[in-house]
Amino acid sequence: MLALLATPLSAQVIPTGSPAADILLSQAIAEHRVFLTCSALDPQTHAQILTNWQKDTAAAVAILTAHAVPQEAITAFTQAAEPQALMPADDTPWAEVKGLCDTRPDWQKSYYEFNMTILELKLPKAFP
Repeated sequence: MLALLATPLSAQVIPTGSPAADILLSQAIAEHRVFLTCSALDPQTHAQILTNWQKDTAAAVAILTAHAVPQEAITAFTQAAEPQALMPADDTPWAEVKGLCDTRPDWQKSYYEFNMTILELKLPKAFP
């Protein structure tokens, strides 16, 4: 399960110039790894989570750009936030997928109660 969790997050280590922004970006990626993976068996829920994540990452890129974050940091975030980078490979054993979902058994409740990192709302506050 470590490989499932470690690879995409390690791609988002390029600092943005704001430690608070770096934390928010990493949190959002980790949360959406769970949300996207664990919703995969429910096509309607998964599609909604995917749409919302894509809107939020687009907003994050605009915020990062507006705050003159280096392009390489924006590119690293964009790549790490890609849904394909967050979802396990098709040949990932079910036990690993279940293990990831078991780390947040309340993922669905958290998502629907907006108990997550919404970059569009939180990221602007991370910059002076």
